[in-house]
Amino acid sequence: MNGGMAAGAALVGYPTPAGHQSDLNYVMSMVEELSGILRVNQQLTANVVDKMGKVRERAKNLDLSNDELIAVVAQELNEESENLEKENSELRKALDSTDFNKKENWKLAVHGAEILADVAEKLHRFKEQHESDTLAWHKNYRKQLAEEREENLSLRNQINDMKASASRASDNLRQMRRFVADNDQWTELEVENHRLRTEKRFWKRMALPLIPDNDSEWSDDDDLIDPEEKKREFIKREKERKDKEDSEDQLA
Repeated sequence: MNGGMAAGAALVGYPTPAGHQSDLNYVMSMVEELSGILRVNQQLTANVVDKMGKVRERAKNLDLSNDELIAVVAQELNEESENLEKENSELRKALDSTDFNKKENWKLAVHGAEILADVAEKLHRFKEQHESDTLAWHKNYRKQLAEEREENLSLRNQINDMKASASRASDNLRQMRRFVADNDQWTELEVENHRLRTEKRFWKRMALPLIPDNDSEWSDDDDLIDPEEKKREFIKREKERKDKEDSEDQLA
């Protein structure tokens, strides 16, 4: 006996089979339903007992006969039924009002749905137009960007060509200056030319003793300034001098 109880206790921890569990659930649902019915019956019984107690109390206090007691109870029941009819009428009116409100709310809901559908359609059209405009703008922008890049590339190529030309010109000029500076024959010619010019000025001063020593004729810048430029400068100075003399004569 103890062994059987121990075995039963050991089986408690195992899960219940599916069929047994469904049966238990069905039994429990029936028990709950019967419990609800029992509670309702208890409430009804309590109401009946309460009313019977009130009737007995009234019969005891008023000392009424059975017929009189039945008449009083019937009158109270009729009053309660009238109250129930009044409540029923009010509930019917409330139900009709609720139905009317329901219909109106349905109309409003349908109208709102139509408005939302129209708004959604307009939003779809706006989105489509916006995407189309955006694609066109991007296409035009990419086209302009490609043109600008091509123009920038052309300008960079021109700048690189100019830099290359300037580099070649600078290299040629550097080579020419190096040739002039490092060429002994050119240096000898320059020295000889300077010597001959100096000798020429010496003999001119010997031949023209009346010209003062500070005259520009004895300057050694004739190897730097073009003789024609000297003539133009002389004519310009003479013109300025004559203009100055004429202005002084007019003022006098």
